[in-house]
Amino acid sequence: MDKNIYEVLHNQTYGRYVTAKRCIKQGELIWNEKPLIVGSQIGGGIICFKCCVFISKTQCLICDKCRTAFICDLHCSGEFHNTKECEELSKLALDSDFLKYNNNLITPLRLLLLRNYSQNIWQEIMKLEAHVESRRGTPIWDTNKILVEDVLKDTGLLLDEDITNETIQKICGLLDVNTFEIRPPQNRCQEISKSESQCLRGLYLKTALMSHACVSNTHLTVDDNFLLRVHASTDIKEGHPIVFNYANVLDGTQVRKKHLKYGKHFECNCKRCLDPSELNTNISSLKCHKCKTGIILPEVFNSTNNNWCCKSCGKVFKNCLIETVLRQVDNLIEDTDQTNLFKLEELYGKLLKTLHPHHYLILALQQKLVGLYTQSIQNKKNLSRKNELCQNLIKVYEILEPGISRNQGVIQYELHSTIANLAYKEYSLGEITLETLLQQLFLAEATLKAALKHLIYEPKKSPEGRIVQEALGYLKDLRQSISDIKEQITSRTLCTKTKKKRNHK
Repeated sequence: MDKNIYEVLHNQTYGRYVTAKRCIKQGELIWNEKPLIVGSQIGGGIICFKCCVFISKTQCLICDKCRTAFICDLHCSGEFHNTKECEELSKLALDSDFLKYNNNLITPLRLLLLRNYSQNIWQEIMKLEAHVESRRGTPIWDTNKILVEDVLKDTGLLLDEDITNETIQKICGLLDVNTFEIRPPQNRCQEISKSESQCLRGLYLKTALMSHACVSNTHLTVDDNFLLRVHASTDIKEGHPIVFNYANVLDGTQVRKKHLKYGKHFECNCKRCLDPSELNTNISSLKCHKCKTGIILPEVFNSTNNNWCCKSCGKVFKNCLIETVLRQVDNLIEDTDQTNLFKLEELYGKLLKTLHPHHYLILALQQKLVGLYTQSIQNKKNLSRKNELCQNLIKVYEILEPGISRNQGVIQYELHSTIANLAYKEYSLGEITLETLLQQLFLAEATLKAALKHLIYEPKKSPEGRIVQEALGYLKDLRQSISDIKEQITSRTLCTKTKKKRNHK
């Protein structure tokens, strides 16, 4: 890793941000970083202070030195509860159950304690953006005051200057704005639930400086030791910002803007957000019910109260009408059994009368359908449908998440097996020749290799890393099948030529 690959700059728009000091090639490692701290999400479960594995309230152990920190095992070798933190917690003399029933304040408290034993790191933390003024008076501000600030104040853990300077609100704010959602350790964590609250959040001081863009040029991975690696997902020109998408790539612009405004407290004006067609994907577009052929787009996206307009007939629609339609669609989706393939397909067909085929709500349905078709009977009809869905998703991802993409890799992995299985099915039914089967297997091989190019950066123990190991095995089998079929074709061709020679004689 070249330490001269990037530099941190400052301006009025972004504050501190990271740019490329030289041209960075796709796939190049820009930096790696260990987290300063790892904690559970707001409302999440209790984790081991040392290794960050989830532990239940009834089974957690207490550090025998500070008598405060939760640990999963007396011999846990995790590194996140160091000697200095242990000493500071010991000085607090808290009741052993205090943090158990006030776990929302654990991460803010651990950051606050850094002030006592690591001033350099504390000063770096205080440089992070917390958007205190824009958060003031919001529901999350009030929640943090009740669950964190007031509890710490009542137990005498805050200095007078902490209350005056709103130190806890700043800490809570910078955690919300700057942390990254990360998975619990894959090899140790017993899954408690599928809920978002069971994800962890990690504070990475360097990575937090990356500014946002809805089309990212970086690919982030985090391994079981919480080491975060930042690779270039596309080529990055010298002087260009190194950016990451902090929103869901398949959300429409209004949804992303709302998430960024209320979660990260800034307004995004990237090229995707300023383009009503969202780079010609039409991910927010609806179909016009007046002319039946046109698509409805917002006139501009810089306001939540814009009119929408059909690009074919010019019919204007109020934003409130579009919002009503989307709420109704959301309700229809929520009311449909997400495990029922027939019901979801029925809903899918109904929604296509109103929404563009690339609308973000349609894409979400397509992802669910791909999963259901993977688990369904592998007949020709189901395989053909899954093929179609995967192809559509890949088209959108290639535009909105260009270069190295975890999402592209997973969908291409699903697609390769669909192509191969469909070809075998058609050949067994006598619908295609052996030569056509071979060509389809070549296509499946190319698709699988493309998936591997995306997923090769994933940690081995992650779900995507396990896909890589499976894919390498499938690639070997696929190449053997291709070799066998080529031999069959060659042998058959030789036999045909021999017969022709005999007949000629």
